[in-house]
Formats: sequence, structure tokens, C-alpha cells
Amino acid sequence: MLCKAVLPSETYAYKAQRVLAANGYPSEMIRSTGQKEGCGFGLRIAGNCEQIHALLIREGIPVQLVRKERGDG
Repeated sequence: MLCKAVLPSETYAYKAQRVLAANGYPSEMIRSTGQKEGCGFGLRIAGNCEQIHALLIREGIPVQLVRKERGDG
């Protein structure tokens, strides 16, 4: 499953990417400009969205949104 995580800044996106990589979740940095998310930075992550969200919160990363990537079937 592919998930999209939206973060408030590029700095938090990089921190989240390091935390995710250390826990076995590959990710790709993306710009988030959607109407729902606003302008920010995000990550496209392979893995379970609920587990990813819980991990980021547990590590103190202020994630705005984690959801299943559209078109991932």
C-alpha cells in the first residue's frame, strides 16, 4: 500500500523520512499543494498508513495527515 503523509515543513519531512527509513519504511519526498492539504511537504511511503501515522506521532513529528495514496488499488 502507498500512503501520503503531509508535514508542516521541509525540515519535518526530512526528519520523518529518517525515522521511517530507520523503521523499514521506504519513502519519497513530494511537494504537497492539494486543496485539502494546503501548501507543504509530504512523503509517499510504502507501508500500512495507520502504523506509519502512529510511528510519526510517537516520534514527536507533527504530521498533518496520513492517508492512502489515490489510485493505489
